[in-house]
Amino acid sequence: MIHILLNILPLILSITSISPPSLPTGWRAGILVVDRNSGQTVISERENETFRPASTVKLVTTLLAMTHLGPEYVFLTPLLADTSNGIIYFQGKGAPLLSTEDVARAAMETSLVVDRNITWSLVYDLDYFNESSHCIGWDIIDWSKGYCPPIEALCVGDNLLEIAIYSGSTQASIKFDAYPEMADLIIINRLQTGIIERITTTVEGWESEIPSITLEGTVKPDSFRIIYCPIPGAPVELTNWLVRQLESRGITISGISGGFVPEDTNLVVTATMYSPSMQILLTTMNKWSRNMVAEQILKTVSALENGSPGSTEAGCDMAGTLLSDLLPGNTSFVFADGSGLSRLNMLTPLHLAAVLENGCSSLSWGPEFLATLPVNGRDGTLKTRLSDLPAGSFRGKTGTLNDTCSLAGLLVTSSGREMFVVIMLEISEGQVFRARNWQDEYVRYLYENF
Repeated sequence: MIHILLNILPLILSITSISPPSLPTGWRAGILVVDRNSGQTVISERENETFRPASTVKLVTTLLAMTHLGPEYVFLTPLLADTSNGIIYFQGKGAPLLSTEDVARAAMETSLVVDRNITWSLVYDLDYFNESSHCIGWDIIDWSKGYCPPIEALCVGDNLLEIAIYSGSTQASIKFDAYPEMADLIIINRLQTGIIERITTTVEGWESEIPSITLEGTVKPDSFRIIYCPIPGAPVELTNWLVRQLESRGITISGISGGFVPEDTNLVVTATMYSPSMQILLTTMNKWSRNMVAEQILKTVSALENGSPGSTEAGCDMAGTLLSDLLPGNTSFVFADGSGLSRLNMLTPLHLAAVLENGCSSLSWGPEFLATLPVNGRDGTLKTRLSDLPAGSFRGKTGTLNDTCSLAGLLVTSSGREMFVVIMLEISEGQVFRARNWQDEYVRYLYENF
């Protein structure tokens, strides 16, 4: 037995003496590792300096939603009828991921309640949120990207249009189709076949009622590709979908317009669309880093706390208050949105660690908070990362901009020790994948040595 121990001792020493990876030249790192049970700081580097957090801001949004609304909160989107004046109201309540199927069911229910012998008008109400569809710090060049959909009180899913493109051997044979069906949306096809694939999209019509998407660039011959684009004017398009569903069931609609639901007790609720629970919404938000879901939740928290219209600004103020309560006197932070897409956001590793600790330790919803996070090698944005470690040994939120790479989560080491880990990197542009690999190497070091 002693002989075996002597033989493997050098191997044990080589593992436990591994040093953390060296930081590449030109990068800046903020690192904080805290023992979950004792609260002891294990590693600390620039823990109180600010970095762009990117999508790790969603941890703050998650804590804010859990604190103010709870994991069982459900968004309700009603259809209401003014039977005296022949008006149907479609009232936006900020529900994330509202689907055309939800609207179709609501139309079916409404068709059984209202009088089919009269002509109705339809009014959509967006007053629950303020008019800003994009946040401060969202570069306008990103507005045509799939990760930057508009924030609306009424939305179509993620407010993203799926466009399927198929090319034959010539330009004339390039075909495309889109889902969901948007009656008023203009799609302009300027694609050509070429040796390489390079597709660009231009989305226009944010402030008008003439939304359009232009496809340009090249696609390879005999290829199939799916791309996603933000939908400009999604509330109008969703309302048009509702009108078509009502008319297919014998309800005549004379026209649609924007407006407000009046304070009238005589209004009849003809249908209600129910969202998934907040727990499910936060899970899909964090695991796949869905930006619009984060922004709708942030605005909703502000609307319920301060009264409508909900706004990003009011939600950010609430997030700031939350952090000030967690770390009294520490004001080294800036909030500009709830998703992390804004380049104006600034947080410290200390703030993210405090959010993780507070969320995971909650007696009311601690397990639910932790369950929203991606699991290494298993799902979400960590599905292909740290797959060499046991699944579930690291649960965390990722965050990426072109010069930012952040990671924050809970690590269970090889010895069973639980540690909150925050790694915020300021990097050179174009080195995101290298930065992710560096973070993963650092987490492996922690897993093996603590």
